[in-house]
Amino acid sequence: MRTSRLSRFLLTPRFVVALYVFVTVVVSFQHYFKNTINNYLIFVKPFFNLLEGKNLYLEYPEYYYDTYKYSPVFALFMGAFAWMPNWLGLLLWNVLNNVVFYTAARRLFPETRRQLLFLLLVFLDVMTALHNSQANCLLVGLMLWTYLNLENKKPIWAGLCIALAFLIKIYGVGIGLLFLFYPGFFRNSFWAALWLVLLGFSPLLVVSWSEFQMIYQGWYDIVRASATGVQLSLMGVLETWFGLQLSKGAVQLTGLVALLLPLAYWRRWTDTHYRRLYVASILIFVVIFNQMAESPTFIIAVSGFVFWFLYYRRSTPLAWPLFVLVALFTSLAATDIYPHFIRSGVFDTYKIKAVPMILAWVFIQWQLLFFPRWQARLAAAEAAEQESVAAETEATATV
Repeated sequence: MRTSRLSRFLLTPRFVVALYVFVTVVVSFQHYFKNTINNYLIFVKPFFNLLEGKNLYLEYPEYYYDTYKYSPVFALFMGAFAWMPNWLGLLLWNVLNNVVFYTAARRLFPETRRQLLFLLLVFLDVMTALHNSQANCLLVGLMLWTYLNLENKKPIWAGLCIALAFLIKIYGVGIGLLFLFYPGFFRNSFWAALWLVLLGFSPLLVVSWSEFQMIYQGWYDIVRASATGVQLSLMGVLETWFGLQLSKGAVQLTGLVALLLPLAYWRRWTDTHYRRLYVASILIFVVIFNQMAESPTFIIAVSGFVFWFLYYRRSTPLAWPLFVLVALFTSLAATDIYPHFIRSGVFDTYKIKAVPMILAWVFIQWQLLFFPRWQARLAAAEAAEQESVAAETEATATV
């Protein structure tokens, strides 16, 4: 009875919205008053450099530490916040991130219960992203919206979402692989390309053509220069665990080939379960094969895993062990539940946060590679999950 009451309390839109709103406000003001908003300043201050026609990708210590690495379009977009006082701009920036993510999550599943459970299960990773004031929740929200708009036959909006995702972080374009799976590939791709061109040239509203070329050259140069490190990725795990300093490009190419191999089942592209597996796989792939992935980036990968888990956890006994590993060593890795010496001396050193996601991706990719063998089990798992949710909903309604 107590469990049922607790479940009814937690799995309600009112509670989940209140939780997200409360944490968004508290974390925003916490970092504002502690003056730990450098990431936010990196996002908004380049807008003023853009207006002056400066190279956005140099150091500007009068504004912020480190360098700006996002697109010129993103700098223009952040002008909406740049004019505001920092406390208000930071708050609204975090609100935007969570609103885009929340609204996408509320449409990922047919039942409200699973929608809310998804939001609760990824909440720790949302907080990690929120504490860093980064664009990761916005990015994964746009990637999910790309998928949802394709599912709902809205190619114009799908094209806009993928163009925005690309212009925030280049690897956001990975979700564009889904365009293959829907009727009207060329029409859908046309809208994505049109939005990309329109948005890509939008800085010309405030800069000259020569400044436009200089700024885009600066973006290209900074992206190439920043791709030399190794952080929370498969490459990082291979290097720190096994001493293998392999070519990053070779590892990424191998991963891309593995990602694309299941496309051989072209007759299955219209299968709902196939598409869902690919969504989960792509969301994890773009993180674990990104050599510069940081802790806040993992909201993207964890969202992909939880999406898969809530649909297909009944398809395999490995689902729960994977869930436990992801919870303990990915979602909780950056929290104070572990002593600092463990986080810095073990988790950071050995890239522990990435390991459960690598294992999850390998398993999901295995299901894709042998999809005909898994198809019936995936369908049965989804049917069982729907029956379970319906039964729990009915039982809760009668209490």
